[in-house]
Amino acid sequence: MNEPSPVGRRWIRVGLLCSRRRTVNKTLQNVMFCLLSATLTSSCTADTAPGEPPDADPFAATPADGPAPEIGPAPDDYRPTAAGAPSTDIWIGRLERADDGTLIVTGLTNATDRDGYDNQPSFGPAGAALYYTSAVDSTQTEVFRIGLEGGATEEVNGAASGDRGTAGQSTPAGTAQQVTRTPGASEFSPTVIPGQDALSAIHEERGLQYLWRYGTDGTDLGPIFATVEPVGYHAWADERTAAMFVLGDPPTLQVGDALSGEVRTVAENPGRSIHRIPGTAAISFVRKVTEDEWWIEGLDPATGETERIVRTLPGREDYAWTPAGEILMGDAAALYAWSAAGGWSEVPGVAPPVQLSEASSTAPGDISRIAVSPDGTRIAIVRSR
Repeated sequence: MNEPSPVGRRWIRVGLLCSRRRTVNKTLQNVMFCLLSATLTSSCTADTAPGEPPDADPFAATPADGPAPEIGPAPDDYRPTAAGAPSTDIWIGRLERADDGTLIVTGLTNATDRDGYDNQPSFGPAGAALYYTSAVDSTQTEVFRIGLEGGATEEVNGAASGDRGTAGQSTPAGTAQQVTRTPGASEFSPTVIPGQDALSAIHEERGLQYLWRYGTDGTDLGPIFATVEPVGYHAWADERTAAMFVLGDPPTLQVGDALSGEVRTVAENPGRSIHRIPGTAAISFVRKVTEDEWWIEGLDPATGETERIVRTLPGREDYAWTPAGEILMGDAAALYAWSAAGGWSEVPGVAPPVQLSEASSTAPGDISRIAVSPDGTRIAIVRSR
């Protein structure tokens, strides 16, 4: 990737100045978003969904770090992460635009609506399925998938764990199916790997946490980086480049090449919310400068160069991007959107009182994680019960 040009930096300064004056129209806003992205990548390309999976497994010929790790007995003081998980729900709605171009949310539905941990949503590349982490008992989580209305999702063989019956259970938002089945282990943060018919997820077993790969049918395909541990969160910049939050003192943001196995540390004290910036191969993350100063920054995975984008809402680290370049972030029960042109503003249709779907039996609580479908038409919001 090329070094950011002086022209690109100058446009960012112009864009931020115009944002403060609130005089930039929507078209120029999108142009400036691309120019902001250009400081991290050499161009602003279309954010297209991955194509058909390749004939050969792209990770099989050159495993990143050798054989699967040996996982011995758990430490005496080991407590599964799922044992302390809060009770949360995933709400799904439509992300639309008002006549003036601002975002609104409609038709919020509690897609999980049960006591227990349902969290960490991410959409499939076509936006027709939502993957998420779900507690199947008090100490274990698995990956589940909801096939959304108007989109098909393949059947998963076997029965779902817990009290949710067989695979294919109907929910207010669509059909829920269990994807992984890993007795004695848990999965977190399921994410479709670009260009593959496969998922990556954090695999926790006996106190160890690795970035693991599964087929979308639940097939266990093994670790992606067998020497990087403990991994807490991750995102994909492209088909082979992963950014990983690695726990430690301090925690670090590490970038790994799944084909070569090269891994390097690029930042310290990141937040847990890591995302690819739409239209680019750049990654965004929250850098916690001090206890009360947190910034969303962009990272060029090839060079390690970072660029500040915007300061987070106070004490908040979970966010998501829209395809148009807005950043969405929750604060208590309200949702806010940031743009280069307008700064932060509340998104209608989310904070109570709000018109909910008739299928929703509970009032929406505080917001944490957020996901937006690749086409920008759907939103998933995690809320406390």
